This record gives sequence, C-alpha cells and structure tokens, in this order.
Amino acid sequence: MSKKTKRTAAPRHTTQPRDLDRWLDRAAQQLIAADYPGVIATAQRVLRAPIASPDQRAEAYDRLGAAHMMLQQHDEAYAMVTAAVTLCPTDATLWYNRGLTARYTTRFGQSLRDFEQAAALDVEGLLADKLVEALPFARSLAEDERALRGPHFTLDQLIAQEELFQQAVQVMAQQRWAEAEPLFRQSIALGDVLPQPWGNLGLCLLMQRQFDAAEVALRRALAIDPSYTIARQNLAGLPAIRATGKLPAMRINKAFEGKPGRLSLAFLAKGEKR
Repeated sequence: MSKKTKRTAAPRHTTQPRDLDRWLDRAAQQLIAADYPGVIATAQRVLRAPIASPDQRAEAYDRLGAAHMMLQQHDEAYAMVTAAVTLCPTDATLWYNRGLTARYTTRFGQSLRDFEQAAALDVEGLLADKLVEALPFARSLAEDERALRGPHFTLDQLIAQEELFQQAVQVMAQQRWAEAEPLFRQSIALGDVLPQPWGNLGLCLLMQRQFDAAEVALRRALAIDPSYTIARQNLAGLPAIRATGKLPAMRINKAFEGKPGRLSLAFLAKGEKR
C-alpha cells in the first residue's frame, strides 16, 4: 500500500508596506484616468490593510475624497477628507482639499477656516497659486453669511450653525424625523435668516403628523423667502394630507444647494505632481 504524498501548503501572501504604496500609486493613476469607482476600490483596499501607517491611511482617505468629489458625492468627500486631516493635521494639501469639500457641502465658515489653515501650513508655497483664488472667494462667502445674520455674528457661530444644519439633513435623510427636528431648531436658534431649515423642519413635523406645527414652520419659511417653492408646495398640499392622512414622499432641500458650481476640478490629490 503506497504512502500518501504529503502536500506542502502554498505560502500565503502577506501584505507589505510596499504593496500599499503601489496601491496608492494605482489609485492616483486611476484618478488621473477618471476611473473614480476604481479609485474607491483601490483606496478601500489600503484602508482594509491592518499594517497601513497613518500617512498611508490619510493618503487613501484623500484619494477617496477626490473620487467622491469628482462623482459629486460631496457629503462622502467631506467625510473622507476629514478623516485624512484627522490623521495628518499638518498637511497643507489636505486642509486645502477639505476647504473645497466644505464649500460644496455649504459649510462656508469651515471652508474659510480650512483654507486659512492650508495657507498657514504651506510654508513652501506649493499651494500659493490655488490659495490666491480660493481664499478671497471663501472669505467673501463666509462674510456674506455672517453679514446676513448680523454684525456680531462670529465665524465660530457660522461654523456651528452650518454643521448643525448638515447633521440635521443627514439624520433626516435616514427618515429619523424626531431626531432631526431638534437639530434644525438648534440651527435656527443660532440665526433665523434662512428658509431651508424651516422648510425641512416643517417636513420633519409633517412626517410626525404634527400638522399644526408643520404649518407654522412652512409659513415661517415662506415669510423669509416667498419664492421658496418646496415650502409653498408642501403648504398647499397640507389640507389634503390632513384629510387623508397620506404622507408625502420625502423631499430634502439643502441651504444654498448647487452654489458655487465650477471648482471640483481644482481638487488636489495628495501626492499629485505639481
């Protein structure tokens, strides 16, 4: 009876730091080639590797942010670049990138602060040509927002208000109406000048079947901006909703949605050749 041949197990491949650098380079090339789904897949591969260093993870998050930015998935882009900045808070390029994503998520106060931080850290002037355009524009947007709220409204207050609004919208998108409601109210309490928080608050109340309170909120939105179409439509539909009990489809409107509109191509990938 012949003895069975003992097979030697094939060696398992172990990920090395050089593999991660190669994947990051691949993600950069995919970004240049406009293969944004490929960028996301490759960068996530780096993040799944337990041996990735903080710098490698930051670069992977930055690549993800760039891909989501170019796909106009601005909330995701902001979250990814925020993760990168947290890992590498002295990197001027990451602050510049976060300033762009902040602008596209209507965090105008945070955008200005991020560009200012990028300028402070850019000791070699590598971002000077980009910041010379980005900083004045960001300052103009933030100052307009502050002026709208009154002469004593600070940049810190603007940042806090805009962040509350964005958090409320994200919670609302998950149809967590009761949790979104106080966030909208807190945002309004910091400065009652925008119709969108009231319009979204009205929808949160409506979806909780608080019809009287919803009507008050929608009317307040229209008092601020009589041309606010979504609030007018929801208010016009309220009698039928009261009568039938049938709730409308969810519609979320962000403050200053779609403005500004042409700077996503300026997004700078960390490590990009300049």
